[in-house]
Amino acid sequence: MREMHRKYVFTGKLELKSGMHIGGGQTNLRGTDSPVVLTPEGDPFIPGSSFKGVFRSTVEKLVNVIPHRSTCFLFFEGDCPTTKQEDFNNQRRGSSWSETQLVKILKKELCDTCKLFGSPYAASKVFFSDLYVEEWAEATQLRDGVAIDRDSERAVDRLKYDYEVISGGSIFKMEIVLESPSDIDLGLVCIGLSEFVSGMAGIGGMRSRGLGNCQLIDLTAYESDLRDPDQLQRYLLGKRLGEKMTKVDDMTDFLEKHIGALLTDVSEG
Repeated sequence: MREMHRKYVFTGKLELKSGMHIGGGQTNLRGTDSPVVLTPEGDPFIPGSSFKGVFRSTVEKLVNVIPHRSTCFLFFEGDCPTTKQEDFNNQRRGSSWSETQLVKILKKELCDTCKLFGSPYAASKVFFSDLYVEEWAEATQLRDGVAIDRDSERAVDRLKYDYEVISGGSIFKMEIVLESPSDIDLGLVCIGLSEFVSGMAGIGGMRSRGLGNCQLIDLTAYESDLRDPDQLQRYLLGKRLGEKMTKVDDMTDFLEKHIGALLTDVSEG
């Protein structure tokens, strides 16, 4: 089990700049081929798994251009055990590795994004809550689409469909928790946050059609070093987030500091 020594909580609001579609399955009574996912109360929300997926892919797109950093999922290359699970498992079965040796091997061979977001060999260090709606128009839109034959680049006859969209301007509450990060982990999370703050990342499906444009606003961070006895006591006795942890005063400086550290050859921290 991993010892928790540092903890960060990031909160904010994800504001849609265009419509968004996150599918909620095919069984529905709303008269559409592809409804959006709703809570039991009928409100739209963004599943934490969906947000984690797009957050991870946003980070992965940038990691390979950062010196000394690595990722495997986007390009399926390198030595990360995640992309060669059969070979690694066979090697593990044929060896006499102790659990301690296995941990050291994985720490060395797993790519940076697998260490942060998790893999079959390591638990995730970052956790994404479902994003529940704070403001929306109390109604969804239906849009039409047609299937395209990729060879002829023409619409396929009688294959018209529609899909449900949450309107632009809707706002969803966001919370991300990061536990026991290395300096590299923290820098990677800051890269993802920065992309959403700048409006350079998207959410949901059909983004090539203009859906899913969004921006992270009101970003706030809270931090605590549980190795410090005073901070540990505050964390254990506090009832609310602001009582348990210290609020970061300047988020711009916070992001710049940790992204800047990532651009140098930082070691595991």
